[in-house]
Amino acid sequence: MLMLTDDSTNPNQIPNLKNMLGGFQWLISNTRAGDELFLSYSGHGGQIKDDDGDRRSGLDCTLCPLDFATAGQIRSDDVHKYLVGALPQGVKLTVVMDCCHSGTMLELPYTYRPDSNGKMSPIDLAKEGLKLAVEAKGLLQGGFSMNKVNDAKRLFAEAQGLAAAFTGVGDANGGEEYKKESFNENSGAPKQVFCLSGCLDEQTSADTSFNGQASGALTYAILSALKENRHVSFEQLLAQLRGFMKGKFSQIPQLSCGVEVDPDSQFSF
Repeated sequence: MLMLTDDSTNPNQIPNLKNMLGGFQWLISNTRAGDELFLSYSGHGGQIKDDDGDRRSGLDCTLCPLDFATAGQIRSDDVHKYLVGALPQGVKLTVVMDCCHSGTMLELPYTYRPDSNGKMSPIDLAKEGLKLAVEAKGLLQGGFSMNKVNDAKRLFAEAQGLAAAFTGVGDANGGEEYKKESFNENSGAPKQVFCLSGCLDEQTSADTSFNGQASGALTYAILSALKENRHVSFEQLLAQLRGFMKGKFSQIPQLSCGVEVDPDSQFSF
């Protein structure tokens, strides 16, 4: 397990830009079909101007590393590349994004949101301001501009040295190593990725405290729901999360997936 925290005394385990990207690489390195991975992000999320026109809102969702003021933010396009595009086929990844503007942070083709009655409803992503509904196949096949590919290669090369430092594996020299991470995703096969987000893209996620301990509202709600009953369906979990927020917070949690899901199927990490 790898944890990056603001108060870490280890310079390789603070959530700055390089360590976060290195952590993404560490998570998926040396995985094979049948493996199950988990990633939780509880921090700041933002929005910046979309630089490639793939969002009708004109804004990319972002993660904000500790040094974002000098190093920049991590765009949702890059989060998708590092975690979804690079994920080997047959590996399952479950993600919790407990941050503002996190609804489509992983840019996955299927998004579900609980309605006021707790029913799990698919969202037309195009109407929500994201073209993924009609361009999902192109996205999964790596339909990005060369400028973006080059930028991502540069960032990833910097991060690989840190990934190697975490585990002693990987190519610390970066460079062409990224090719094996499916930069050109030609198979078009769906990825087993499931992301619980704290809110819609246009919303903020509450950072509060429960029982005297600081926590994100989504994280606390998920833990509370699963402590009560670990054997819940996707629809039941989303209904419980929305019910927890009702009357306390305006945010609406949602689920995004790399594959279509049956609302009645069991949720599991």
